[in-house]
Amino acid sequence: MRRRVGLVGLIAIAGLAAAPALADPVCGETAAMSRLQTDLAQPRGVLLIAAHRAGHLDAPENSLAAVDEAVREGADIVELDVKVSADGVPFLMHDRTVTRTTGGVGEAESLTHGQLRDLRLANSAEPPPTLVEALRRTCGRVLVDLDMKTDRVAAVVAVVEGLGMTDQVVFFDSDGEVLRAVRRLLPRAHVMPRVDRPDGLGAALAGLPDVAIVHGDPDTLTPDLRRGVRGLPARIWVNSLGEVDHAVASGAPDVCARLEGLLGLDANVIQTDRPRALRRAVTDCGLSARP
Repeated sequence: MRRRVGLVGLIAIAGLAAAPALADPVCGETAAMSRLQTDLAQPRGVLLIAAHRAGHLDAPENSLAAVDEAVREGADIVELDVKVSADGVPFLMHDRTVTRTTGGVGEAESLTHGQLRDLRLANSAEPPPTLVEALRRTCGRVLVDLDMKTDRVAAVVAVVEGLGMTDQVVFFDSDGEVLRAVRRLLPRAHVMPRVDRPDGLGAALAGLPDVAIVHGDPDTLTPDLRRGVRGLPARIWVNSLGEVDHAVASGAPDVCARLEGLLGLDANVIQTDRPRALRRAVTDCGLSARP
């Protein structure tokens, strides 16, 4: 029979053993975080802007510098991709391998923490950061969307809980079982399931009461599905990545129509590669999230 590992053991595995005063939350409240938490708790509240892979126009994606960039660019949420190393340390990385972002070799989760620390993110002296490092960087400054690129949930939950940041983090995965595993370990966790078909809301919500946000897209967010999300109630997340972001960056003539199309899906969280430019475009177009 496998022995259950308590929170203290999971914290050590996750790389928090050296963190001070773990009996108390490491990350306290700030005025900015209190405002963001209040906004997140309002299902039909103001538009929240999420920075895709943190603010990576000038910094490497999923880096500490990218977190700082996202905050400077006015993001309300930073999206971070999290994996777990071969020896149990959660770290930031989007791809299955480390090749594109570091020039290294190997599957990301097959490498040890030490091997990852020897790598450097492209055009940077920074190694792929641990989740501890990244969350300490976001602490009290910006909400976090943790895109679970791993099914090794316990180590990730241990970091979030050990830092006292449960109320500052939203867990996202397209696989509902991963989110249910998060909730079993951390019942108060904010979770965001993805709806991948117009009739898929019930399946996406199975075993997940009180979701904070539902992730959809123009193909799935039919009027019936949007009414279902309103009835929960929860926020709706959509992406402006690709064509909409390009229109925002280039000042295309149809940018307002494109943004109106997203907000017309009842979206009140938009993920973008260009947080400041997107917010400015929404304002310039006279648009806002629908109440």
